[in-house]
Amino acid sequence: MRLHSLALRDFRGVKDRIVRFRALGTTVVVGDNEVGKSSLVEAFGLVFDLPDDSKSTRIRDIQPAGQDVGPEVTVELSLGGRELTYAKRWLKNRSTELTIVEPDGRRRSWTGREAHNEAERLFHENVDPVLWQTLMVSQGQSLVLPTPADAEPLITAVTAESGTPVDGASMPLVSAVEHEYLRYWTPRGKPTGDFARSAKAVAAAELAARQALQAMDEVQSDIRRAERLNLDLEDVSGRLTDHLTGVEALRERKQATDEILLRRDSVRSRAETARARLENHTRTRLDRERLLEEVERFTKFEAEHAARRSDAELVAKTAAELVQAAEVALAEVVELKDVRRTEVQAAERRVSELMDRAELDRLIGQQTELVDVRARIAAAGTILDRIKVDDALVAALEDARAALVEARAALAAGVPEVTVRRLGAEPVELSGTGLEGDVPADLGFDESTELLVSGELVVGVPGQVEVTVRAGGEAATLRSRVDDAVRREKDLLKKAGVKDVAAARELLRKADTAAAELHEARRTEKSLTAGGDPGERIAVLTARLGTADEESGSKQPAVEGVPGQMSLFEEFASPHDTLFDGFEVDEPEPDDLAGAQRALETARDGLGEAERLLADAEFAAAQARKAADEDRSEAQNARARSELAAERLAAALESLEAARAVLDDESVGTAETEATAEVEAVLEELTAVQEQADAAGADQVADELAAALEVAKRLQDERDRLRDALRTTEGRLEQSGRDGLATRRDLAELELSAVRTEYESLLRRADAAQRVYETLSRHRAAAQTKYSEPLQSRIEALGRSVYGPSFRVWLDDDLAVAERELDGVRLPVEALSTGAQEQLAIITRLAISHLVSTGEGSVPVIFDDALGWSDKARLRDMGALLGRAGDHGQVIILTCMPDRYEYVPKATFITLDG
Repeated sequence: MRLHSLALRDFRGVKDRIVRFRALGTTVVVGDNEVGKSSLVEAFGLVFDLPDDSKSTRIRDIQPAGQDVGPEVTVELSLGGRELTYAKRWLKNRSTELTIVEPDGRRRSWTGREAHNEAERLFHENVDPVLWQTLMVSQGQSLVLPTPADAEPLITAVTAESGTPVDGASMPLVSAVEHEYLRYWTPRGKPTGDFARSAKAVAAAELAARQALQAMDEVQSDIRRAERLNLDLEDVSGRLTDHLTGVEALRERKQATDEILLRRDSVRSRAETARARLENHTRTRLDRERLLEEVERFTKFEAEHAARRSDAELVAKTAAELVQAAEVALAEVVELKDVRRTEVQAAERRVSELMDRAELDRLIGQQTELVDVRARIAAAGTILDRIKVDDALVAALEDARAALVEARAALAAGVPEVTVRRLGAEPVELSGTGLEGDVPADLGFDESTELLVSGELVVGVPGQVEVTVRAGGEAATLRSRVDDAVRREKDLLKKAGVKDVAAARELLRKADTAAAELHEARRTEKSLTAGGDPGERIAVLTARLGTADEESGSKQPAVEGVPGQMSLFEEFASPHDTLFDGFEVDEPEPDDLAGAQRALETARDGLGEAERLLADAEFAAAQARKAADEDRSEAQNARARSELAAERLAAALESLEAARAVLDDESVGTAETEATAEVEAVLEELTAVQEQADAAGADQVADELAAALEVAKRLQDERDRLRDALRTTEGRLEQSGRDGLATRRDLAELELSAVRTEYESLLRRADAAQRVYETLSRHRAAAQTKYSEPLQSRIEALGRSVYGPSFRVWLDDDLAVAERELDGVRLPVEALSTGAQEQLAIITRLAISHLVSTGEGSVPVIFDDALGWSDKARLRDMGALLGRAGDHGQVIILTCMPDRYEYVPKATFITLDG
């Protein structure tokens, strides 16, 4: 068999794919994980195994998840000298198609179930299932060594190569013996078929015979059981009659003792009532004693707290007087501090005024320079605001002009130029679209015009002729470019506010000059206003100095050099004023800054001394307030405790008076004594009644009667159970008489004898078939040891190309490699490393493929994800071996790691995309 191509559609994750293989040689199919490499092998198996109407879960599993489509597989292969094209689709629009091209060129086709049956027949006739499974290595199975002893093509090949016959044990004979053996035994040696059914029939007949005998034994047992049940029923009935007599006697005794129990319950109830009354009187006496004790205790408590309250109020009054004295002293010190603070503030104002006058002189000069600079800034700003042109806009205008010139030149070169001239008397009318230049509505006699036509020109002589000139498609494009260029230039000129590019350049030059002037003026302004606007500072200082003069009331010189500023003293003062001549004048304030600062320091020293005195006075006042607060709090607490004690005393007296209103103190003791005597009398009566009940056994009668009734019920249940069992047993005996159990036993024995005879006959034939099969198997095993030499030699020849000349193997009875020898060390296969086991399994399969490659039963060798445990040196040697194997047969390798097979010579690589 040779596989030529495999096509999948809607198969698991594969949407649509076709893969073609070399009929002779090595094909490496490369693809990432989950791209669908293993699906190729799975699809080839499903197309021959399952018909298109199969409901198997294997079919449902290959349908793409979430898609209502039908998986489809098409395979092209050579089988038994025929060329087959086999296509199958499952689930949706099911179909099966088979086309066969015979060796003589004849073509035959089948569809549906007939196609499936024919393909299945051809596959099983030409492909040995053991050899197919041996040479197809699924993913994860590369470590499993093959056991190909049952592969008929391999046995035929090694027999032909070794020239050793199988000693009469030809394959037809082996098949016939195996067929006869399998009529009676399973491959594992268990009975099957008619032989197994006969054995089951014997077992069933033996069971039926045993059941018939058991039924007869059960009849005898039921007879004995019925006799025993009759005796037990008579005994239980007699005991029940005797026991019921005793029950009646107990009922009569209970009725006699019930009156005593009722009288005892009545006395016990009166005793409980008397005891409760005594408890109430005792509780009343205890409450009265508690109330008298509380009145006495609260009276004493109230007197003690009244004395403490008087002492605390006296102490609080004394502390309040001390606080008042401390606050008077504190007020005097505060007044002294205010005087000293006023002196410091006056000195600070004088120092500040002198400093402001010096600063004002400096700022007036700076303000004059700043006015000139700001005039320059305003003039330059006015010029720049009027100019809308900048470098980018001028550059855009120049580009737009160049584009317009270029577009007009292209239009003139690419559109037709039409000359119209009027020669006769008839008027000539012109109209159209996309015309360059001024277009007159009509032409006068012997008048002409030249027009560039980028759209359509209509020349008409009314009533005689009309000529239409249309430009080509390129002309419309050229005209559109001209219009766009004109529109672009107009928009830019309008934005700049100029009529042409030259005017824009002149405005740009003026803007540069004004910008330079503006930059220089602003730099000077920034320098002059680094500490703030001088004008604002001058106004602030002028207002401050004027206010200070008004508040001081003294004559001060006018501020010189300030526009609009005049001295109030000069305006209102007169040399003849004598208003203040009779008053004492304080020491005049110093006019120099240094003197004013010395006066300020002196005033601040006086203020510091006043603040120290104030701190001492505040501390003394705070201490007095704290002591007064504590004394006042203690007085308040004493008052609250005294009031609480008075309230508790009043409440206790009120409760005592209320209790005495109900029952006076003397009557409380008398009532308790009377209740005690009543309780003692009732308890004596209860003791006498209890003694009478004990003498009559009244408390035990009820329990004895309940126990007797329980026993009676149990005896009645036993009697009913015996009656039911007796009826059941008698019913079974009656039924047994009607069923004819003796006849059933005889028929069962006859049936057992017949099936035993048939079973013994089959047993003899089965034993004979088993002996022949075992004998033939032994001879066949002996023959296999004779023709295993070709396979062993082929494995060793291939292995020496990888491991060297010291490589040897030994095969077991199933032609599987059991041991390997390398460099004189002989080890079982299980003791080899994982990589060595995988390499040995691949070598064995390649040797089997080589042996059967020339026969009609050959099949491809398929490796899915192999050589995963080999080092780089072994990968090189195994790659060369796989390449040589392709010279004798078809080798297909599926892998996601193409680097493993880069050393395979003459290999065809096929890459699958996701």
